[in-house]
Amino acid sequence: MKPLIGITTYYVKDRELGHIRNRGLPGQDMLMSTMDYSKAIEKAGGIPVALPVIDNDSYINQLVKKMDGFLFTGGSDIHPNNYHESVKKGLGLVVPERDAFELKLLKRILEKDKPILGICRGFQLINVYFGGKLYQDIKHNNSTIIEHHGYKLPKYCFIHNNILEEGSKIYEAFGKRDLNVNSLHHQIIEKLGEGLLQTVLSEDGIIEGFEHKNYSYVVGMQWHPEMMFEVHSEQLLIFKHFINNVKALEKSN
Repeated sequence: MKPLIGITTYYVKDRELGHIRNRGLPGQDMLMSTMDYSKAIEKAGGIPVALPVIDNDSYINQLVKKMDGFLFTGGSDIHPNNYHESVKKGLGLVVPERDAFELKLLKRILEKDKPILGICRGFQLINVYFGGKLYQDIKHNNSTIIEHHGYKLPKYCFIHNNILEEGSKIYEAFGKRDLNVNSLHHQIIEKLGEGLLQTVLSEDGIIEGFEHKNYSYVVGMQWHPEMMFEVHSEQLLIFKHFINNVKALEKSN
């Protein structure tokens, strides 16, 4: 049996869709997920399952029981209240309902020590959960001249180089120190969360990957391999590594 991988989704409110809309009726919120994540999980050997944002304890507990692993995806900014800061210039769209649901879901998953892969927002969410902080906008932080918010380029294009820490899980996946990646984020880690080990740095010194030292598989990355693997096949390696670890943990249990 292929493992079931729960994939977090966008919670798109009715007011975001406006009066002229191609889907649904006024008053209807939407679940949304880009196909890239599901395609990557399926191609790597898993069965993708999109998880609606429903903040109900029984529902969340059943998700954790039934899923074999979890992928926390990209999307809206995390409300800075979650890392004890006021809103600053440059903060983008926040969806408090998604924040609350995903933080609760993450807590339950960690209690069962099931494998977790976090990408972009998912990477940032894991950091915040463990007490880390974010710079709310890289342009207002003025920490680099490299463009990390590369929305004007095709999704699979290389933006900068990353340096992988030998011996880390991400290094195990790719098998090399240098990796060219895309970049589609405007926030970065300011303070790394407790227990997280920095495993990837961008060429300009920004944390782009980590793992947690106390759990079987908690891995996060700032770039978007799911947008790249159909053009740059090596980017699928992190999903294969994740799925293989899910299978290995299933067997050991």
